[in-house]
Amino acid sequence: GTEYGSKQYEELVQFQCIEAGGVRLYEGIDFMSRSRTMTDEQLEAMHQRVALINPYGASPEQMHRIEQQPKGVGDLEPNEWQKLWKNLGIEKYLDQSLKD
Repeated sequence: GTEYGSKQYEELVQFQCIEAGGVRLYEGIDFMSRSRTMTDEQLEAMHQRVALINPYGASPEQMHRIEQQPKGVGDLEPNEWQKLWKNLGIEKYLDQSLKD
C-alpha cells in the first residue's frame, strides 16, 4: 500500500520468470517491503491481499522468507538459495540467455 498523498509504495509483489533455451530456470513471486523488519502479521496481510495468485506459488506454505541485509552492513554471505544456484551452475544458463 501507499501512504495517503505519497506516490511511493511501502510494499510490492513481483512475479519473476527466467527462461533460457526454452527451459524455465526460475519462477517466483517476491514479496518486498521497504521496511527492514516485517512482522509475521504484516507478511500475512500481504498474503491476504494477493490470495488470488496463490495457485501460482504465492501461498504462505510455498514461500521462503529471506531477511533484508541490516543497514550499514557490507556484503553478506550468499543465502542458501544463492549457494544452490551457484552449485547448479545456473549462472552459465543465465549468461547464455542474455546472449541469445
